[in-house]
Amino acid sequence: MKILLVNPPIEDFYITGIRRQPLGLLYIASSLRKAGYNPELLNCNTGKKQLMDLPGEFSYLKDFMDHPDPLLRYPFKNYTHYGMSWQEIESRIKKTDADLYLISSLFTTYCQETARIISIIRKHNADALIAAGGYHPSLYPEYFIHKAGADFVINGEGETAAVQLVLALETNSRPEDTPGIISRSSSDHQKRLMAAVPEINSLPCPARDLLLHRDFRAYRKNFVSMITSRGCPNRCEFCTGRTIWGNRYRSREIDDVLNEIIQCCENYGADIINFEDDNLFPSKKRAQQLLTGIVEMKKRINFTPEFTAMNGISLENIDEEIPPLMKDAGFNELNISLVSQSAEVQRINRRPFDSEKFRSIAECAKKSGLNVRGYFILGIPGQNIKEIEDTISFMKGLKIQVFPSIFYNVFSPEHEWKMQRSSAFFNETAEFTRSDLLRFFNICGRNH
Repeated sequence: MKILLVNPPIEDFYITGIRRQPLGLLYIASSLRKAGYNPELLNCNTGKKQLMDLPGEFSYLKDFMDHPDPLLRYPFKNYTHYGMSWQEIESRIKKTDADLYLISSLFTTYCQETARIISIIRKHNADALIAAGGYHPSLYPEYFIHKAGADFVINGEGETAAVQLVLALETNSRPEDTPGIISRSSSDHQKRLMAAVPEINSLPCPARDLLLHRDFRAYRKNFVSMITSRGCPNRCEFCTGRTIWGNRYRSREIDDVLNEIIQCCENYGADIINFEDDNLFPSKKRAQQLLTGIVEMKKRINFTPEFTAMNGISLENIDEEIPPLMKDAGFNELNISLVSQSAEVQRINRRPFDSEKFRSIAECAKKSGLNVRGYFILGIPGQNIKEIEDTISFMKGLKIQVFPSIFYNVFSPEHEWKMQRSSAFFNETAEFTRSDLLRFFNICGRNH
């Protein structure tokens, strides 16, 4: 069976260039290879970009785009198509004759891009079978099957389910009888079943050889994304991580992680390695093991990559011994999220650490030579103006960079999905108008 994995392009006001590698698809590819198949990859999220007209859904932003008051001015310049053009994508798909397409749809706000890929496949290969996977299909399988036109949705982690799907198709058995595979004929019970969870230490490394050289380039350097674990032991109210990973936290053996780092340096010349874990340091012991392992590894090899953790570091189980160790290992920055300075909002959202812990680690990290980037959520329902003012004042008082993440709601109705992104400033509340959201966002970008 001929299998093509597809990573759609992204359309947004900005993206983070270091996150263009489709790690989930690469893990699925390596699992398919292990099972004897030879999948191919079409990575449409390349370094190319093309400016677009502002979609009608964002017309409410026009009044702010050239606002005379800098505090009310929309902070992003253009709406942009990031990756291959739709014409190039269609040309590439037209030339393929895959039997099965596996398409990633990670975020709610980009589901239209995935749906467009499906429509292009249907146009040129009507007999092909299509499966979608990722956060959004796991949340809304009915949309992908009944509206977007996919044949299957993989609910949860994709490695085991993808292999089982191919085997079922080859043997003419029912794919939906496999937990985690949803089709039009799935029962309500089957729709609720998540895919079998693979043993994380038995998974082969992601099939990075399917990537092109351009897929490793960002900031004029070579970068590689990787994970050391899956899931998170915390239960923060706003997090949807359990949609894919379930309720278990699983970590890889440290030696396996170190060997993959060495492989990434030797085979792909990695200058930067970004850990994409939801919770990189679930305990102080784990943090010490990984960081001291990296320090010792660097003494043995001729590579000295920089490390980042752009998803952020959760602070509840680390102390002042960890930031200096991060610096020794090759981290130059620490990304940490307070969410809110308010103890009550922290409690409601089940945050695992408080403001004083945030202060302690931020100050220690600065002394260790790390650039500290602090994040909070702006616009959570129930917040008020004073709370945000207190949060910004608290974080700026620490002399760190302050970045607000504008609240968005992936459980919104379908006609609002496109606007559920931090860059859209969409969700107004009883306490926060759109002007308030923009004003506080822009205040955080000022040096005073």
